Amino acid sequence: MRKITLKKITSIILVLFLSISTSLNNTPYSSEFNIISVLNSNSIESYSDARIEDDFYNAVNKEWLSKVKLDDGYISYGTFEEVCGRVNGDILNIISDIQKNKDSYYKNSDELKVLNLYNNYLDMKKRDELGTKPLEKYMNQINEIKDTNDLKAILKDDEFSYFQPLINLGVGPDYKNSNINVLYVSRSNLGLGNSFYYKDTSEKSQKIKQIYINYIAKLHMLYGENEDVAKKNAETFFNIENEFAKKIPSYEEEAKDENRIQNSYNLYTVKELNKLIPNADIPGLLNKLNINNPKKIIVENPEELKLVNSLISKDNLENIKTYFKTNVLMNTDNYLTSKHREACNELRKVLYGVECSDLDEGSGVKFVSGQLNEIISKLYVNKHFDDESKNDVEKMSKEIIENFEDRLQSNTWMSKSTKEKALRKLENVNVKVGYPEKWNDYSDVEINSYGEGGSLVDNLISIYTSQSKKQFSKLNHEVDKNEWNMGPCTVNAYYNALNNEIVFPAGILQAPFYDKNAKKEKNLGGIGVVIGHELTHAFDNTGAQFDETGKLKNWWNQNDYKEFTNRSKKVVDYYSNIKMGNEKNVNGILTVGENISDLGGMACVLDIAKKMEDPNLKDLFENYATVWREISTNELKEYLLNNDPHAPKKVRVNAVLSQFEDFYKTYNIKEGDKMYVRPEDRVGIW
Repeated sequence: MRKITLKKITSIILVLFLSISTSLNNTPYSSEFNIISVLNSNSIESYSDARIEDDFYNAVNKEWLSKVKLDDGYISYGTFEEVCGRVNGDILNIISDIQKNKDSYYKNSDELKVLNLYNNYLDMKKRDELGTKPLEKYMNQINEIKDTNDLKAILKDDEFSYFQPLINLGVGPDYKNSNINVLYVSRSNLGLGNSFYYKDTSEKSQKIKQIYINYIAKLHMLYGENEDVAKKNAETFFNIENEFAKKIPSYEEEAKDENRIQNSYNLYTVKELNKLIPNADIPGLLNKLNINNPKKIIVENPEELKLVNSLISKDNLENIKTYFKTNVLMNTDNYLTSKHREACNELRKVLYGVECSDLDEGSGVKFVSGQLNEIISKLYVNKHFDDESKNDVEKMSKEIIENFEDRLQSNTWMSKSTKEKALRKLENVNVKVGYPEKWNDYSDVEINSYGEGGSLVDNLISIYTSQSKKQFSKLNHEVDKNEWNMGPCTVNAYYNALNNEIVFPAGILQAPFYDKNAKKEKNLGGIGVVIGHELTHAFDNTGAQFDETGKLKNWWNQNDYKEFTNRSKKVVDYYSNIKMGNEKNVNGILTVGENISDLGGMACVLDIAKKMEDPNLKDLFENYATVWREISTNELKEYLLNNDPHAPKKVRVNAVLSQFEDFYKTYNIKEGDKMYVRPEDRVGIW
């Protein structure tokens, strides 16, 4: 289930995304009943009866919601997936063209890298034939561990670092001087992601834990172990992970901690870090990985590293070997045989409500886009992106920033000194649209076909080691502010607090988010709200802790920050009282930053639309509802309530629009309608 991604080598950089496609004791508001009624109508039968005044999301999307069904193996489908499908179709055509003309490319070309990896992934016959052979090199390394010196040696191996989560190194901007790259030691990766599942004692979590252990045992059996040994090894692995989970806050616990960023900034020298985990030989580890002279080391969770140190011992050697072997198996299960892919079916079903689906061209495109995103993006942009759209969205971004400035100027609860600093931060927001000015070089990445003796696992590790080396080479150097944290073919957007930038990749700049031929009101309800959302992240509960340069710094007057916190708490309480169709409440604490940004984004575009002559606000509101439409499995809905920092899609429409008087006027919504929220109960900060 767990896959090591770029997060493993890019530390814990604060990047806030638009969307993610993975009972609280709050004081109830008097409007709670209305909120619950609005958001509790999830049955298909309710779509045809939905009234604008009672359930805007269902009313606008009722025809689509009543017709669209999930295909086997899919956990969700909506506007994001629809647009992704368009982008992926374009990418598939690019790959098909490469296939037709493959003899015209030189061996190390980007095009053949893409083609080889795509074919690697989809050729299940060859993958079944290879079996677990691609793992033998790494399993043999583990088997050869005879003492703690051997254990330290494997920690220092650049390829094996793809699998080991004990010491998780990365390079990124210094929180307190975001112009310089420093070394981070971030926390371990847990197989179930959220430590909540390890700590929670509910019947559902107990079931998930047992199915997770069964899945791990299946992987060990597929490697050739008998059932008893496999079950014992699975238990050993889970017990080690369970100890880590005790040291790692759950997503909700982390969201509750107002000082979480400061608490993760623990400064160490090499000597001090070696003293914290002497059994790991930190100087030797850094030297072997060519991490030279780190002037600063920032440790996210020192308590967890103390546990790591205790595990690196002679008495614990066999357990750690089992732990490493399991990590190898878990991080390659989707890259080996068909039986390996099927091993996680039960776990996928309980978490997401679906089983593993057969590989097809679409899954091949998604896989290659995930692994070679910048190469794919370059090919995509060159063929499919329109610079006219780039220029238009840049102009729209400027207009929204100027409007946010007006809102700050007219703000009544901030002091003059804080307001001046907020304005300075706004003036320094950098906008990136479409694609980066410079593309990264992948010439050192080797992607060999099966005919050339390559394997999918070998090729993935080649990508990983190349990216790791590039990351580590940036240590102590100035941060390149022109780099992107997301490939341009991605259908998403983000705010990067450390660069104080908002970024809108080419992938999202198409209908219904953006259409250069559409009316302005419609684009404001799509990409306009997206721009306003990412901009507001600069002033949400996380972004507000960073200044105009991206430095972690308190720039607030004490009383102003207290007022900001109080207003944030009202947003938390409002959303926490929203009950979904599965009788689960939205987690207002976990989602507060995204909710603040949703509200701020809508406030901005409404201001702009109202300055137009005779604006059609229906176009704006209805396109906004279209952007967020989605169907998903019930299991995914519950999973996201525990894990996603965004509120459910339906909430992002109904709960947001209910806060704005212009919405009430446009649709003649009045007291007694289920979309109605009393003015004194409405929330919003910016």
